[in-house]
Amino acid sequence: MIYSALRIFSGTSHLTYGILALVDPFYKEEFVRFGFSDYRILIAVTQSLAGGALLLSFYRPKFTQYSSALLAVMMVGALLTRFVIHDDLLQSTAAFVFMFVNSLIF
Repeated sequence: MIYSALRIFSGTSHLTYGILALVDPFYKEEFVRFGFSDYRILIAVTQSLAGGALLLSFYRPKFTQYSSALLAVMMVGALLTRFVIHDDLLQSTAAFVFMFVNSLIF
């Protein structure tokens, strides 16, 4: 039950964030701040697809491992980026939580 809830939470969150990163001006500026403006579309689409795959993993169980591993690696990168640009602990919390959740799902 908790495992399924974590998959829904993570999948929905990543799908939503990926879509927002494509269309919302705030997130576009965040990618500039992160130093990844040239890779925003690639990152956003990858994150959306992996989030969607995590939701589809209820029907295709193999998707669970692939999508959660990819998202965990992406969140390691997000956490490292937060450290490099000197974000505070509060700003880095989401990346850490999602890294942990996706690692747990994997």
